[in-house]
Amino acid sequence: MGQTRTILSREAVKRSKWALAMLFLVDGVGFGAWAAHVPVFKQLLHLENGSLTFVLVSLIVGAIITMPVTGQLIEHFGSRRVVRVAAVIYVLMVGLLAQASNLLFLIVFAGLYGAAKGAFDVAANAQAITVEKQYGLPIMSFFQGCWSAGGLFGAGAASLMLQHGGSARSDLSLTAGVLILCSLWAMPLLIREPGRETAGPRRTKFMWPDGALMRLAALAFFGLMAEGAIGDWASVYLHSDVGVTLSLAAAGYAAYAIAMAAGRFSGDWLAQRASGKKILHVSGILIAAGMGCALLFPAWWPAVGGLMLTGVGIANIVPVIWGVAGRNTRMGAGPAISTVTTVGYCGFLTGPPVIGSLSVAVGLRLAMVVIALAGIVVAAGPLFFSVEATSGKENEEEVAA
Repeated sequence: MGQTRTILSREAVKRSKWALAMLFLVDGVGFGAWAAHVPVFKQLLHLENGSLTFVLVSLIVGAIITMPVTGQLIEHFGSRRVVRVAAVIYVLMVGLLAQASNLLFLIVFAGLYGAAKGAFDVAANAQAITVEKQYGLPIMSFFQGCWSAGGLFGAGAASLMLQHGGSARSDLSLTAGVLILCSLWAMPLLIREPGRETAGPRRTKFMWPDGALMRLAALAFFGLMAEGAIGDWASVYLHSDVGVTLSLAAAGYAAYAIAMAAGRFSGDWLAQRASGKKILHVSGILIAAGMGCALLFPAWWPAVGGLMLTGVGIANIVPVIWGVAGRNTRMGAGPAISTVTTVGYCGFLTGPPVIGSLSVAVGLRLAMVVIALAGIVVAAGPLFFSVEATSGKENEEEVAA
C-alpha cells in the first residue's frame, strides 16, 4: 500500500477525483433523463400503470443479475478496469432506450439498461472508496452529490427539450452522445486500488458478510427504495394526480434533485459534526415528513415542496452507509461496498414496481405512502441496533456513537 501511495502524485489523485466525479455525473444524467421520460413513454405507448410496472421489473431483474457479478469482477480485475467498461455500456444502453417503439422493446431495453446501471453503480462506488483513501479526506458525499447534480441536469435538460418539441428518441439519443464524450475523457484518469501495481487479474477468496454489515445493508435497502421510487414515479404522480403538464412534472423532479444535490454537497461537512446514527435518524424523519406533505396536499407547490424535503432526507443515507462499509477491515473495502451496494440498489430498483403494483389496486397517491414508510424504517433502525462498520471497535464507536 505504501508503494502505491508513493507512486501516485497529489495532482494525479486530484485528477482522479474529478474524473470519477464526471462518471458519477454521467450516471446521474442518464438516470435523470430516463426518469423524466417515464411519463413520456407512458403517454406515447399508451401504457397503464400495470404495464409500466413490467418495464420497471425488467430493469430490476437486469440489475440484480449484474450487481453481484460486478462485485466479483472488481475483486478479480480491480474497480478501475470494471468501471471503464461499465461506463461505456451504460451510456450505450441510454441510447438504446430511445429506440423503444412498443411495450415489448421497452421491457427488453429497460432490462439491459438496468443491467448496465447496476454494474456501473457498483463499480463507481468501489472506485470512490479507492479515490477517497488516496485523497485523504472524506469525499464520498461529494461523489454522491455529483450523481444528484447529474440527475438534476438530466431532468432539467429533458424538461427543456420536451418544452421545445423534443421526443424520447431524440432526447435520449442526444443525451447518450454527450455522455459518451464525457466518459471517454474521464476513464484514463482513474486509479487502481492500493496493492494493484499491475492491471492483471488476481485470485480472490469469497467471504460471507456478517450480521452487522447486513443490518447496515438493510438500512441502505429502505433508503434507496425511497430514492428509486421517487425517481420513477414522482414525475408520473405530478402529471397524473396533481395534474400538471409533462414539462412541469419534469421540473418537479428537477426541484427534488436540486434539494438532494444540495444535501449531498454539504454531507462531508455534516459528517464531521454529527454521528452516522444521528444523520440516518434525521434523514428518515425528513423523508416521512416530506412525502406526507406531497401526498396530503396534492397541489403544485405543496407537492414540490414535499419532494424537496424528501430529497434533503434521502441525500446523506448513501454517503454515510457507503463510507462505513468502505472502512470495513474484515471483508475489505471492495467486498463490503459491493454487499451494501447490491442490497441497497435492490431496494432502489424494487421501490418503483412495488409502487406500480400497489397503484393498480389503490391508486398511485396511496401507493406512494410506501415511500414515507421506508423513511420511518430508516429513522427507527439505528434506534434498535447499532449502525456498525464491522471493522473493529474504532469504527463502531465512530458511527454508532
